Amino acid sequence: MIRRTTVALVSVLALTLTAAAPAYAESAPAPGLTARYDTSLTANAKPEPVAKKKTITVKGTLKHKRGGQWRLMPRKIVTVHFDPAGRDSVRKVARVRTSSTGSYTRQFTATRSGTWIVKYAGNSLNQSDRATDAVCVYAKGRWQCPVSSTNRDLDCPDIGRTVWVGTRDYHRLDADNDGWGCDSYS
Repeated sequence: MIRRTTVALVSVLALTLTAAAPAYAESAPAPGLTARYDTSLTANAKPEPVAKKKTITVKGTLKHKRGGQWRLMPRKIVTVHFDPAGRDSVRKVARVRTSSTGSYTRQFTATRSGTWIVKYAGNSLNQSDRATDAVCVYAKGRWQCPVSSTNRDLDCPDIGRTVWVGTRDYHRLDADNDGWGCDSYS
């Protein structure tokens, strides 16, 4: 009887210990493999909106989380790509090395609206990451760009003349839908 009770108690104890095992034990990396650190890449293209043929600056930082803290990643390569609005495909435009502070900066000439994409390929210790920022490039006036936090809504007194808005009347300047905004200034 004591033997049966002992076997039963050992079995219950084994089940209890198995159920109480920490969940992270299964997700631990295999022996010989190193866990990859989370990365954080930022991208900011300024100014936005920007006049055509003016300078646009793409900048940001690259960090990784190690020991519960975000740390800058100096002297790493990030690639800058441009995805123009419309049907044209994404193209790589530059390779940039981060500075000793983990930041990068590169200037370009604004030719058309689109999205700037910055990518970090990662390595055996750090995960890959990417960041984007869309910028509107205008030829004759900010009324050609969508209203956003950096391009406030414009009214005819802000512009002070009749303007061609075409079919993209982002600022609602064309009351009679003829393609011309602020007709009262003609």
